[in-house]
Amino acid sequence: MRSKAIFFLSFFIALIAGSQAWAAACCGGGVSLPALIQGDERAQFAAQILRQDLLVDYVDPNGYWKNTGVPTSVSTLRVEGAWLLSDRAQMGVVVPVISRTRLNERHAGLGDVAGSLGYEFLPDWDYNPYRPKGVAYLQVVLPTGLGRAESERGGLDSRGHGFWALGTGAVLTKSWGAWDALLAGEVHHGFEKTSGVRRLVPGWGGQLQTGAGFNTRQFRYGALATWTHEDPVRLESTGLSLPGGRERYATANLSVSYLPSTDWGFTLSYVNQTWLGLPENTSLASGVGLHMQRRWAR
Repeated sequence: MRSKAIFFLSFFIALIAGSQAWAAACCGGGVSLPALIQGDERAQFAAQILRQDLLVDYVDPNGYWKNTGVPTSVSTLRVEGAWLLSDRAQMGVVVPVISRTRLNERHAGLGDVAGSLGYEFLPDWDYNPYRPKGVAYLQVVLPTGLGRAESERGGLDSRGHGFWALGTGAVLTKSWGAWDALLAGEVHHGFEKTSGVRRLVPGWGGQLQTGAGFNTRQFRYGALATWTHEDPVRLESTGLSLPGGRERYATANLSVSYLPSTDWGFTLSYVNQTWLGLPENTSLASGVGLHMQRRWAR
């Protein structure tokens, strides 16, 4: 059962890495977690299809929830891969495509592409009932998706963070019999950019994720909570400086995974951003997603 839990937990890492797809529906949201190998594979490939619908149009800085009644939805296709460079080192790449619809308007395009280097700093060569397995990583995010601060269509054309960003983080996993647990966190910093006569200056951001699951012979039932924070983006122009406002929200994720073999895995998930946390300067959504992963053993 422990080996089966490890396979499911490795699959779950790829699932939570798609958290950017559940970013706030009004805008591009934060930086996603990278593609990571957490099990005993030499390579893995994953694809996610996700659909979310707006529940709350805007949460203001004072925490008041506001709705306009305008239907808004976001669909995301996220493709990712990771492979080993050595016994403990790895690299990965993530490519998202985002489509956003509001009433009869629609905008689609490439989101923020990301590349990462990871290192297994806590290996699980000999089982320890208390020590987790840990992978740390560095990630570079390319601003291939238009950011919220540059949107000219009220966020409809926003598909990413909008800045070059450098981040670091770690994922800790542990299994006990049929149960497993996960703790992950990352911090990142965006680099300023000039758009016309405007200068956009981002700050720090980060995510904290914790989750747990129960495994049977071929199924895993899991829950995950993600807290996201983004510092304000300062807008500077000729004789003008606008400080912006911080963005934060929390995402709850309930999932059922099916593992027909140690090479393939499928997950159906439901997310809701109204259940947890104290959101601020964001919109809130709920949605469903389907995730597929293929792994190649060492």
